Parts: sequence; structure tokens; C-alpha cells
Amino acid sequence: MAKKKRLFPGIGAKCTILTRFMKPNGGLSKEKDHRSIVVLKEFFYEGHRLCFRFNLDGDDQQKIYHSNARYVRIDSEGSIDDFFFEADKKKRHDGDAIEKAEAIMSKKKEPAIKWKRSRARQLLYQDIMDNKVPLDPKDDLSLSLEDIFSMHAEYAEYDFERQREATFQYCPSWSRRKIWFWINRIAALQSEKIFWPKDNFGNDIWAITVDGVHCWIQEPTHQEFSKDTSYFSHKYNHAGLCYELGISKGSNRLVWMNGPFPAGKSDLKIFQEDGLKAMLIAKKKMCIADGGYAGSDHIHHCSTPNIHDSRPVRRFKARALKRHEKFNGLIKNFHSVDCRFRHSIGKFKSVFEAICVICQYQIETDKPLYHVLVEANFQ
Repeated sequence: MAKKKRLFPGIGAKCTILTRFMKPNGGLSKEKDHRSIVVLKEFFYEGHRLCFRFNLDGDDQQKIYHSNARYVRIDSEGSIDDFFFEADKKKRHDGDAIEKAEAIMSKKKEPAIKWKRSRARQLLYQDIMDNKVPLDPKDDLSLSLEDIFSMHAEYAEYDFERQREATFQYCPSWSRRKIWFWINRIAALQSEKIFWPKDNFGNDIWAITVDGVHCWIQEPTHQEFSKDTSYFSHKYNHAGLCYELGISKGSNRLVWMNGPFPAGKSDLKIFQEDGLKAMLIAKKKMCIADGGYAGSDHIHHCSTPNIHDSRPVRRFKARALKRHEKFNGLIKNFHSVDCRFRHSIGKFKSVFEAICVICQYQIETDKPLYHVLVEANFQ
């Protein structure tokens, strides 16, 4: 039996209601089971109870009645733009997209020969052995899954999402929803795991190391040009997004996460204009950063390697920055941000922040960062 589609309230939605629950009820039928067809106009609250205002369908006088929403059954929706609640608009858009995807998936038939014994699998294995396809996607970022899928006609018979269904026992549409549900749940933990310490790092002046992390994304659209140069990442030579991360110098903790920003915006501009510099000034602390942050106007808030450093200080800064790169490496272990991200910027934000939360758990438990202290007499 097909699942009944959920309908949402909005202006113009036609509904059925037991007439005895309509207010004011003067002149209306008193029969216990009499029902009326009404058209919704607006919603309001009586205390904590959601209520609707409406008029009878076909009533030329447009007399307004109201009732508790629990007594109203929606028979047909109005326009999506006229829905009462923004959350319902999003659910309708997402639900329609899922239904469309499921309809497409249902038309695809599973081939008689399973992937394990297929000619397509043999061709893929041979391409890997001949170095036409990298065993690790990191070895060739320019070759996407779509490029590999189009190399042989035999691949077209097989749906890789169906292979995932057999492995995880979830249909593709349901697994996608479950994956995004848990990604958002993990990302929501950042307020508990990623925060500036209450003791403000004690007496330490150099409190954190800071660096920007670039990630490759699908090319955003531009109103006039084929490419938006503000998203150009010099690290990937493609469109990208950047996150600014700050890691405590003396503990295994990510304490600052800011973004995402278009990758064309430099780390220095992000530092100066988007909050971290102001935070350091307010907290009376300094950060350690690489040469990309060099600038005379914030020399008292951000320390970079320079020729005036003594050998111990130079060594200390180098260890601190390499330690930060180790954390960046933990992030890039996740394929979703190490290769091209093909979803919206909003979803990228959820994925990246969820990964940072996971990496924070890792450095607290089984993958701690090394200490950066250097002996004062280091030569």
C-alpha cells in the first residue's frame, strides 16, 4: 500500500471539519456528524494551542470562522509559497525531490549478472592495474566518479547506490536522509566541543595557532560570467571554500572555527575582518600563524616567523605550525572534504563542522597532538 502524502496548512488549503467545532457556531448545523468544507485564511495561537481561521468553501459573504487546528483535516494544499510555516515549505521541497529520485530509481532494473561477477567489475579492476584509474581518489583529484563511470558502457547497467543498499540494508533515499540527519546531529555538538576556554589560557600570551583550510567545491553559478573568481582556490586551482581554524597551543583542543568563506578571500583578510582579530584584542592574547598572515597592522595580535626570532623561538613556532597542519591532515582524511564537494554551501558547512567535531574527539582520545615546548637553551 502506497504511503499517504502528508499535506501542510497554508492560505487557500481546502479542509474538512466537523461543523460543531466551528466558532462562532450560530446558524450552523447542530448535527453531531455534520461536516463542512472550509478554506484556510490564517493561523493564530490561543495560549499554546494552534488555531486556524477560515471561511466556508463557496461562501460569497466570506464569513470568518475559527477552530482548534486539531479538528481540521487538510484535503488539498494551497501554493507552497502560501504555507503558514517555513519548516513545512522545506519539507515539501525535500519530499518532492525524494519522490522524484525514488521514481527514477524504481525504473532502473537490477541486471541479471551481479556486480561481483560482472564484466564491468573486471574492466574496473583492469583499469586500476593499468593506472588508468587511481586506487586512491586522492592520487588524481581531476578524475571524478562521473568520469570513471563514463569510461565503459558496461558500467551503465549498475547503480552504485543499489550496491550501497545491499551493504547497509537501507534503500538509497532512506539512507540519504539518515546520513544527513546524523551529520546535522554531530555538527550540533560543536557548542560542547569547540569553544574558547573559560580560563582564557591562563597566563599564556601565545594562546593558539591559526590557519585557513581550503576545500574543493562544485563551481558556483555567477549571474554574468561562467565562473565566480571570488571562490577561486589557489590550492586546488578550482572553486573552493575556506574555514579559519584556531588550535590551542597547550592542549588538544580546537577552540576557534569560523566559516565558510569563498576561497578567494585571503587568510589575512578573514583574520582581520571576520572576528578572530577582534577576539584576540578583547582577550589580550596572540596567535601564531604562517607567513600568509604577515602584516604590520596586527603585529601585536598575530606572530609569524621572522628573521628577528631567536633559534628557540623559531623552532617553537615551526613546531606549533606543523602541529596545526597535523590537525588539518585529520580533516582531510575524510573523502567528503578532500575531494570535490558536490552539494550546497549550507550542506558543506554541516559536513565540515561535523568532521571537526569528530576530529576533536580523536585528538582527545586516540590521536593526541604532540607538545610544542622547546628548551630555552636549544641551539
